[in-house]
Amino acid sequence: MSVTGGGSLSRRLGRGLLDTAAPRLRLIIVVLALGISGLFGGWKAVPAAPENQYAAGVPIDGGPWRVEVIEAKVAGDLPPLRRQDEKNRWVYVTANVTVTAHESITLTKQILRLSGVEGLLAEEPYDMALNRDKRVVRRLHPMMTEKVIFFWEQDGDAPLPTSVTVLVQARTYRPDSLSGENQWMNDGEVSGRVTLPVIDNRATASPSPSPSASPKASARPSASPRPSRSPSPRTSPRAGSSPSARTAP
Repeated sequence: MSVTGGGSLSRRLGRGLLDTAAPRLRLIIVVLALGISGLFGGWKAVPAAPENQYAAGVPIDGGPWRVEVIEAKVAGDLPPLRRQDEKNRWVYVTANVTVTAHESITLTKQILRLSGVEGLLAEEPYDMALNRDKRVVRRLHPMMTEKVIFFWEQDGDAPLPTSVTVLVQARTYRPDSLSGENQWMNDGEVSGRVTLPVIDNRATASPSPSPSASPKASARPSASPRPSRSPSPRTSPRAGSSPSARTAP
């Protein structure tokens, strides 16, 4: 009896020691894990990957299109485009666009977005036109590079932009969650961005004449009286009747 009781007591004491030691052991393991992770930077916040920055004229692949952003300008009246208010202005971007998909696209208003410009009346462009003939474009065809102008209307009370960041939108070819068909889907991604200076192309006509025109206006001789005609050699007496003509060698 005494031996059996002693063995049972020993087992209970052993389990008690293990139960009390286990939490401490777990705590030590956690502390060691934290220390090792901190040593290698494992607990630092991972910054989000920055969107790719490109220079003007560099091709940017957006999925179904490839874009080369060229320049940005601002202008006042650009007929036949109509502003909602005469004090408003147009901010427009010129870019080379090539459709790399196998089919034509009508998502022309989805290609570009602007950042860093206050007072835009809409996020998407008001309209697009071909640079070669200024014709409004609604569809672009595969592997036919076109120079396209994208127009945004800006509130006239907003500050005039001196620079603009052009965002080239991305599309991913994947199954649509509703139809299951593969389509170019908008996942809210940006393929790249291009920061450009904005060229002020507003008309600055002045009613006063330019300095280069003033000297010509003052130097016109038509208003001055013509000088009197002096006798020309042809109106002098004939050589045969002139004494000087007879004595000439």
